[in-house]
Amino acid sequence: MKIMNLEMIQRYHDLEADDPKLRRLTGLKRSEFELLHGYFRDAWNAYFAEYTLDGVARLRQASVRKNSIFGDTHDALLFGLIYLNGNLRQDQLATFFGIDQPKASKYLSLIQRILLQVIEATPRAVPKRKLDKFLDMLS
Repeated sequence: MKIMNLEMIQRYHDLEADDPKLRRLTGLKRSEFELLHGYFRDAWNAYFAEYTLDGVARLRQASVRKNSIFGDTHDALLFGLIYLNGNLRQDQLATFFGIDQPKASKYLSLIQRILLQVIEATPRAVPKRKLDKFLDMLS
């Protein structure tokens, strides 16, 4: 497993203009990331409209709080893809995003389930050349 320096990683907003860095971290070009993000965002929002992070049925409407870990779904997808690409261990990724490892594990589990759901429903959400790799990583 290759480990990257934490100072080298930023949030998606800081990476969107740096295609080589985004590609190293996630394995996807910016255009590929954006295509996948469109499907991911819809599935993420649908999940949180009905459930909490713990999978409990939501009693009130979901909202993004000021202190939300992922105020933007781009960052949630980036979080998951960095981990799946093997660039950081869970504890390192958790530290970077300012959360503890158990919470990182919960988010990664959810992100992986959503990604698998998206890719199974819409295989064109990822490049053909990476489809098998993504399915292997998510299974």
